[in-house]
Amino acid sequence: MLTILTPAYNRAYIIHKAYKSLLKQKNKDFEWLVIDDGSSDNTEEVIKKFIKEDKINIRYYKKKNGGKHTAVNFGVKKAKGESIIILDSDDYLTPDATQKIKKYWDKYYSDDNICAISFLRSYPDKKVIGKTYEGNEIISDNISFKYNKGLLGDMAEVYKTSILKKYPFPVFGNERFLSEAIVWNKLAFEYKTVYINEAIYICEYLEDGLSNSCLQSRIKCPIGALENAKIFLDKRFKFSIRVKNSIIYTGFSLVAKKKLNELINYSNHKSLIILLLPLGILFYFFLILKQKK
Repeated sequence: MLTILTPAYNRAYIIHKAYKSLLKQKNKDFEWLVIDDGSSDNTEEVIKKFIKEDKINIRYYKKKNGGKHTAVNFGVKKAKGESIIILDSDDYLTPDATQKIKKYWDKYYSDDNICAISFLRSYPDKKVIGKTYEGNEIISDNISFKYNKGLLGDMAEVYKTSILKKYPFPVFGNERFLSEAIVWNKLAFEYKTVYINEAIYICEYLEDGLSNSCLQSRIKCPIGALENAKIFLDKRFKFSIRVKNSIIYTGFSLVAKKKLNELINYSNHKSLIILLLPLGILFYFFLILKQKK
């Protein structure tokens, strides 16, 4: 069985799109696990109405607001499915999504070297998000295939639940935003992913979504931002990515009030950080200007 995990925060007005897309699934061997991250609107009322309709298997939990990453951690602990796809509360799936997930997981689930099946995302007009690529069922990892080849753009990953339970999102104090890449890249150090050249996930990127407020969210949560950038300093990433993230790492470290010696030593890549330190400091001042605005 598949767990479709939806972290939700004040999305009562639009979560019906996700629900309706799940009703249309050709394969209904899944649970919809909704984790309400402390919504102040009527999200709970809306979801309980869906549950009463008794058309699909829905489980709902409400927790104290802590950010999407904490809602995902909570959901992974509660998940009953052998695999998990995270479906954001403002997005929806194609009618054949769960059918395709089952098709490929039946083939690859028993392979202990594989942690995920990665599908494409598209806009409502069916245009693929990010760069397209040739081939299908490509076995690689998130670093080699996605970042080093420049295939940036959100994908729709379906992960083994047992592996996600071992790699929860780190929580840094009261910070409520954390890039999901921090976990996906850690997994890439140890596991492979099967890349499927088919879109099953539809995004609209609303104005109140996390994607549209990403920089401001990171400024407010600098520890998570610097920790995420630190992973990109690893030599498995191509040099241009390491350069960019060394600047990002320094900038957010300074926002987090880290001293220069402290941030240099903590990076584990002293030479690169020192070399690009002037640019990192300039980026810090850019972030401060953004913060004031």
